[in-house]
Amino acid sequence: MLSEKEKSLIMLLELPHRISNPRAMMQACEDAAAIIKRQDAVIEGLVGISKPKRARNSNGTLKADDPATLENEAWEGGKAPKKKAKKS
Repeated sequence: MLSEKEKSLIMLLELPHRISNPRAMMQACEDAAAIIKRQDAVIEGLVGISKPKRARNSNGTLKADDPATLENEAWEGGKAPKKKAKKS
């Protein structure tokens, strides 16, 4: 899952005494921060698609869908949840 570059970065940050140059240490920290931000964005993306959420107007009321458009404005992301089957 991690690339070789990321694995070596983790190794260097686990043993900071191996980086004697302050500039190299700063670069390693910047690289680690970039990796963390990228992984955070991936996690946020996965969490964001778990449940559909109703879209709201600026005053907090629910938006209605405009049937003249292709996109469903009533739901964030344009996808409504599937309807549950009724029991008879």
